[in-house]
Amino acid sequence: MVQTGPAADWARRQVDLGRVPVAVLGIASSQGMEDVVAFGTDCGRQASVDDHFALFSVTKPISALTVMRQVELGKLSLGASLAEAVPGFGAGRTDTVTLEQLLSHRSGISDPALDGGTPLREALTSADQAFYAGSLVQYCNIAFEGAAAMAAWAGGVPFEDQLLALAADTGAHGLTFSTESNPHTVHGTDSAGLDVQSMYKNRHPGAGLFGTATDLLSLGTELLRNSGKAVRPATLAAMRRPRTTEVSHITNRPEPLRHTGLGFQMPANESELFAQGIYGHPGWSGTEWWMFPEQDRCVVFLTNVLDTPDLGVDTTELFNAVAVS
Repeated sequence: MVQTGPAADWARRQVDLGRVPVAVLGIASSQGMEDVVAFGTDCGRQASVDDHFALFSVTKPISALTVMRQVELGKLSLGASLAEAVPGFGAGRTDTVTLEQLLSHRSGISDPALDGGTPLREALTSADQAFYAGSLVQYCNIAFEGAAAMAAWAGGVPFEDQLLALAADTGAHGLTFSTESNPHTVHGTDSAGLDVQSMYKNRHPGAGLFGTATDLLSLGTELLRNSGKAVRPATLAAMRRPRTTEVSHITNRPEPLRHTGLGFQMPANESELFAQGIYGHPGWSGTEWWMFPEQDRCVVFLTNVLDTPDLGVDTTELFNAVAVS
């Protein structure tokens, strides 16, 4: 059981050491949910396993799964051009930005602030070019607005409706872009210069989802089963394939912490990990969602503080605890 295992002990320790005020940890397998536990209190609110949290970039693989459903249907291709779906994008660019590049941070689009007041579609079409598409890797949130626009264009259905259909098909019924879900307050936004309420209003397909541990565990269970309820097995395999290992990264880190597939990320420090083949995504708010196919495990860690690695939260410890649980 998680409640008495090393992964739960790790999550409890993050709260006990004051690194985060609250934490929810859950583990599932292909057979379903195993356990979910909650720790801590924040401003008088006791953490509960049913609480919603701002997922931030954990949104990205969920959006990518949604987009890839249109590829499965033959309505979209990874080589499709963003400019075809979004008139006005790329004026003055001599390159072609493709869906594959959007989902793997190789689009060369300069990323506007998450909390900018400009509507996302307008921000996308007016964004500057950072580099020639495909030549480099640079993390880019607005690229997922481009991918979402392509899915809506191909499917003839608003992107948010497509994502909620994915959630319904996989039992992740609580996933939402609405603050009416009463998510935990995110700490550290003032020091980061982030107007989080403005970000929420954007309903950003790269950072705007709210969800519970159960939502992510339900979706993770279907991915571990390779059931086809989210995407087909061949699609998931393509999404897990690293596409940035041989490309130079523009980053303020000395080396990439993770490699990127299509929406999903894979740890680059596999020599430090007990498990191999891990894929998933972290979020700026301290959220984590990862699948361990070899161990038949999905782990979710939800909290509400920006830049948790700088506070001592080390997910390598979590990964190894999950691998032996």
